[in-house]
Amino acid sequence: MDACRRAKKRVFLTYLLSFVLLSTFFYYLMAYNSRNNLGIMRLREDVDDISHILRQQQTGSGKFNCLGGEPKGLGSGSCANRDVSAYVDTLFKRKMGHLMDDVYNLKKQVMSADCSSKSAQSTPKPESASLAKPRINYASEDLGARIINVKAQPIGGTNFIKRLLGLDFSANPPVNMIRAGLSPGACFGFNGHQANVTLHLAKTIIVEAITLTHVAREMTPSFCVKSAPKNFDVYGLRADNSKRELLGQWSYDNAANRRTQSYSVRSEYFYRNLAFSFNSNHGANSTCIYRVEVYGRLQ
Repeated sequence: MDACRRAKKRVFLTYLLSFVLLSTFFYYLMAYNSRNNLGIMRLREDVDDISHILRQQQTGSGKFNCLGGEPKGLGSGSCANRDVSAYVDTLFKRKMGHLMDDVYNLKKQVMSADCSSKSAQSTPKPESASLAKPRINYASEDLGARIINVKAQPIGGTNFIKRLLGLDFSANPPVNMIRAGLSPGACFGFNGHQANVTLHLAKTIIVEAITLTHVAREMTPSFCVKSAPKNFDVYGLRADNSKRELLGQWSYDNAANRRTQSYSVRSEYFYRNLAFSFNSNHGANSTCIYRVEVYGRLQ
């Protein structure tokens, strides 16, 4: 009788232990499955982002070649044959573009503050000396500047409907050249190497300097910046458009350590409108104008 009871206890303990072990197993299995679901959701979001970019590349002929800062020419191949890893890398670099801009601007502010403090310590100035004023970019869209005329060949061509709706440059609009961002592909892109752009400044000024900036090669998946402009002219337009003055003829040398290049202007007239004539690039089928800045003094 005692042996029978002991046998029943062993069976009961065996079932109880099995139940506890199975419960623990299923608990960890469900917890692991929830973590897997969270990872799958995040992966699905990344895939949706990549799919969205792929659809843009395949449906819009005016998009850039393989998401890198180089626009697609008429004879270039499709991005559909590229590896998915290239798109993931491109997506990461594109999101890092804004961060690199912020770091670059912060670095300039720190360096300028350091230089100012050193100069203040080494060269004492009288109390009546006026502080240097920061330069104002009168070609900034945020201040009211705008593009009023464009003569260029759109990437992918044009037709009557696009011209009627003003969508010739919908993929790479000219307004990008007066915006502050430097994300790869966020530029004024046009086919070939020649274009004429008329810029309406935020204020009427005497132009003292013009700055041109192109994205760094490290920010593009192809590590190629041949689409940067090379030779260009800038004209000042009188208020009545009766005459225009040549403010300068310059060349952007596309140096790796000088992505922003400034050109001095000597003029005695006040201008509100400037005409930019881009005449060549560095060998690409298309050209990208990333950022144009204009500095001067008011009336």
